[in-house]
Amino acid sequence: MDAYIARLPVFDVAGNVFAYSLPYRAEENGSFEYVAPGSEETNKLFDFDVRRLVGKSRAFIYFSDEMLRARLPLLFSRDILTVVVHANQLEDAGIMNICRDLKERGFMLALEDFEYSKAYDEIFRFVDVVEIDFKKTTKAIEETAYVCRYANKLMLAVNIETRDEYEYAKRLGCTFMQGFYFAKPELDLENGFQPLPASIAQTMQILSQKDAEIEEVVNALSVDSAVCQRLLRLINSVYFGFTTKISSINQAIVVLGLDYLREWIYLMAMQKLLNNDSPEATKMSLLMAKFCRKIALMIPEGAKKPESFYLMGLLSMVVFSGESVLVKALDEFPLTFDIKKGLLRKGGLYSDVFEMAFSYLLADWEKFEEIASMYNIGMKEISEDFAECAEEVEQAQMN
Repeated sequence: MDAYIARLPVFDVAGNVFAYSLPYRAEENGSFEYVAPGSEETNKLFDFDVRRLVGKSRAFIYFSDEMLRARLPLLFSRDILTVVVHANQLEDAGIMNICRDLKERGFMLALEDFEYSKAYDEIFRFVDVVEIDFKKTTKAIEETAYVCRYANKLMLAVNIETRDEYEYAKRLGCTFMQGFYFAKPELDLENGFQPLPASIAQTMQILSQKDAEIEEVVNALSVDSAVCQRLLRLINSVYFGFTTKISSINQAIVVLGLDYLREWIYLMAMQKLLNNDSPEATKMSLLMAKFCRKIALMIPEGAKKPESFYLMGLLSMVVFSGESVLVKALDEFPLTFDIKKGLLRKGGLYSDVFEMAFSYLLADWEKFEEIASMYNIGMKEISEDFAECAEEVEQAQMN
């Protein structure tokens, strides 16, 4: 693919993923060739199956005037695509007619960065979803929400960063939400972390040794039936897609191996420490793990220990909790100095790989390119690797 394409989850009010928005940036400053739908010379941005990135969910994709005139939305199924446009685009009669035609064909339409005014009355007649930016003023948010409720429009609240904003968006009647709040752990910061169960702490210590014995691991875990059950649920979850249910720690070690088991015990410990075991948080951790390993393999020094970068990415959910919490959390894990330095983003190769993966996931292309250029990592290879990682996560989740 000759474009950067990331994915950001869109949640319903219950916290379930409804769709993924796919922010992108193409080569040549976003210039697109005019192509007819179905032509062999399709636009390079969409020369792959979007299902690779979104799985069974819908895709929210922004279309520029040029892309709309090229009828590029018709390259997609209406069952997967929500066409996103900016309200200013619909001031052009030609673009308005194209969007109206898409609506008549059964496509869902969404308006981004929208504030209501009477000039947009006609637009309201056929759009389905209205994006409300929570970085705007309270007055702008409430006026737009009022008109949306009156017109029976679905509302997507974006830039939700706190629980107060989440609750406020629900009171306003927002159906969908997007923002950092959904990646943050629910922590009782006044009372600090609850200590990890002794069985987990002991198992992590055993697995951190080069010559770890299987019997020691089994003995450490077997004394805590609750931890064993939690670990087996994680292993048997849809993210692994095993055809045969794993029913014991011994069987888990045979199937996974000690190194892989160690990584998932670390993930379980992080979930417990941060009180965050939501399916989407686990998917994001797995995606970060796979993507960090892919990036490391592109760098000669990183290719020597790709699994260390995988483990770093697997523990990435901790970065959403703030630096003070991050430092305390990492003290609970017998990690190498390099991995801790990477998660703390204190410089060096591990930090660079983490920054590249994390900024790509957030569609912060400038930050990504600033670091990627140091390692001669190009657009085509990184975007294909990201799509491959996302596809693996979605395929596993669907098994």
